[in-house]
Amino acid sequence: MKRLKLFAFTIVMSQLIVGCKSNAVVDEQNATSAVNTIWYDAPAKKWTDAFPIGNGKLATMTFGGTDVAKFQLNEESLWAGEPDNPFAENFREKLTTVQNLILEGKSMEANKFGLANLTAGPASFRSYEPLGNLLLDFDNKSEVSNYKRALDMSTGLSTVTYDINGATITQEAFISSIDNVLCIRISTTGKENLNFSIALERPKDVTVSALADGSIHMDGQIVDIEAPEARDENAGGSGKGGAHMRFAARLNTTVNGGSITAENEKLKVSNAKEVVLKYTAATDYNLELLNFDRSIDPVAKAEKVLNAASSKTWDDIKNAHTQEHAAMFNRVSLEMGDPALDSLSLDVRLKNYKKGTVDAGLEAHLFQFGRYLLMGSSRANSVLPANLQGKWSERMWAPWEADYHLNVNLQMNYWAADVANVSETMDPLISWFKKIVDVSKPYAKDMYGSNGWFSHHASNPFGRVTPSASTLSSQFNNGVLDPLPGAWMVMSLWDHYEYTQDEVFLKEELYPMLSGASEFILDVLVKDKDGVLHFLPSSSPENQYLDPSTNEMLRITSTSTYHLSIIKAVFGATQEAGSIININDDIQKRIVEAQKALPDFPISEKNGRMMEWRQDLKEKEPGHRHLSHMLGLHPFSIITEETPELYEAVRTSLAWREENGQGGMGWAYAHGLLMHARLLEGEKAHKNLVTLLSRGQKSSLMNTIGPFQIDGNLGATAGVSEMLLQSHLKDEKGNFILHVLPAIPEQWAEGKVTGLQARGNFDIDMEWSKAKLVVNISSEKGGTCKVRALGNTIDVVLQPGEEKELTF
Repeated sequence: MKRLKLFAFTIVMSQLIVGCKSNAVVDEQNATSAVNTIWYDAPAKKWTDAFPIGNGKLATMTFGGTDVAKFQLNEESLWAGEPDNPFAENFREKLTTVQNLILEGKSMEANKFGLANLTAGPASFRSYEPLGNLLLDFDNKSEVSNYKRALDMSTGLSTVTYDINGATITQEAFISSIDNVLCIRISTTGKENLNFSIALERPKDVTVSALADGSIHMDGQIVDIEAPEARDENAGGSGKGGAHMRFAARLNTTVNGGSITAENEKLKVSNAKEVVLKYTAATDYNLELLNFDRSIDPVAKAEKVLNAASSKTWDDIKNAHTQEHAAMFNRVSLEMGDPALDSLSLDVRLKNYKKGTVDAGLEAHLFQFGRYLLMGSSRANSVLPANLQGKWSERMWAPWEADYHLNVNLQMNYWAADVANVSETMDPLISWFKKIVDVSKPYAKDMYGSNGWFSHHASNPFGRVTPSASTLSSQFNNGVLDPLPGAWMVMSLWDHYEYTQDEVFLKEELYPMLSGASEFILDVLVKDKDGVLHFLPSSSPENQYLDPSTNEMLRITSTSTYHLSIIKAVFGATQEAGSIININDDIQKRIVEAQKALPDFPISEKNGRMMEWRQDLKEKEPGHRHLSHMLGLHPFSIITEETPELYEAVRTSLAWREENGQGGMGWAYAHGLLMHARLLEGEKAHKNLVTLLSRGQKSSLMNTIGPFQIDGNLGATAGVSEMLLQSHLKDEKGNFILHVLPAIPEQWAEGKVTGLQARGNFDIDMEWSKAKLVVNISSEKGGTCKVRALGNTIDVVLQPGEEKELTF
């Protein structure tokens, strides 16, 4: 491909640029594997220290034991419960009463009436469940040496090696997206043979049988039992009991140099040199129905997959998997810090980091680990998007049900998808979300008397869109007061369009969702006597304010800054999308009129902070983990350097949050990191990144600030991306401004990144030092943009497939 060079502010000979890359092609795959490998010198004792592997459908945590090798198993759609969308009788009529009371200034009365009349049981729904455990119990309990457990993120291979009695044992594991199987190979060298048992286990709802042909069958059906006969994690109830989702798992083995027999529910391997296990699982879930489907036979599904994989050799499956996985993962590389630190085990490296060791390479590992987790929990062939735990969950009742939380968490799961060059991970999110949109439309009519669609803050594979929370009181405060998380979620799909520039997606799928979200908002807005439009009832997740008239803590309000931000963002995206595809319908005209009557963003006259509510009220938690009133800065781009008063108000408000202890959960630090990046505050962004990597007794990269939630990991990847590249601004002609290295800290004074994506469908590579920054920009579709760096801006015009090099 011919390169056209732009000589910007420093003229550099092309030979110097080539010199930067001259040694990079030697044994490229091995080098990529080495730089993206994390390892330990001991088996995992805690679940979060095990290595996650996944293909979007199946997910496994590999512990790497030498006495018992444990593989904790998940299947993406294995959920307890059944579809249910409860809401209060005469909801619309009672909602009008609440709205009128708020407009009259009677917030406490509105709150009491709403609590008593706008909730409905069951308060919530049941949980995502693990499928079970695969256990390899070795007979030889002798002491081992030279132990190493490694995860190569670039190939998706988890490997364990150790020496025992003069032999080297090797365990390899991966989950193939192509063949939809977990594959494990255990092999030995020397005189030591393999003798171990194989078991599939689950604490309830299954039957397990081992067969003489070396296979294990697990067949089950989730049987939900209502309280008080069984524990319900949600005090307000989680739905009806009964025999619900069916599932099946199948495992087979191939033994070389030994034998295998069935003993009760286990298999027994004797005197083998190599054993290969292939495993898969399936349920009777049907996305089209948002329900389990009795016409689907999970046994037949699992056996069909395993039979197909059984006709292939280990090498066939592994090579195909490795090539497919690496082709996706290796689109992006990030090189920072001292590569010599890769010689340290991950737990030692984290311990040193917590003590203050500078380790930019570890921060690069965290970035790549997030990409790896998103790939492993959300692929083009996945049925469902990544949930609160991705697809990896160990508890029979997961924290917060491992649900789809739409008031920041699910959004955060996907903020890195496009910029980190794994755009296809958005596919299962889009497929599921379209179903949510469709299922909610009749509820919009029944509950709100509106057209369009909505979703409250907690959803699941069964399409819950009505308010949901652990108790009826929480359902009111977290659910009833917030019907706009779905509208927020659709903005992630708008971002996806801005990156991909896929106008077919925009016209056929996204615009109807944007328009429907806007129509719901337009129908629900209420005009007061002065002509001002209010969204009510409203709230600001999950904070409270001191009501000055009653001296009580409340959440209920009118048009919180959180809701105002969502409304302005959705209206703006709907207008821009309509302009792109030449739609100027009634919804577009209503948006124009509504925008004139919406209130402005509120800034405190006392302290200059962006206010969380319409009035300058005292917060219950000044350091609250949610940054909801700052969404205009991130993830939206309606508050920018080009709106300086609002921009500074957010900066002041974020500082106030942090002065009062903002955080407490991993995802909260990730969002703080992203906010600081948008404020171009590299050192403060980095401080949040350090917290994510060092807070607590961490010995892995899994987000364990609070119960494990994958959003902290995926948000960290989005945050690092935002420190390296921002593209949310446009010039006066509507062309994207690509700001490279907008928020890097001093510790990242040198580095190299390839493969990042910018809005407008541009690809960015860059290499930098204190003396020089070299940027390569290309685009498959071509286009016009501006590239900003180090206070300078260059106009760039690319033909389809063209690449240009910029030097700053």
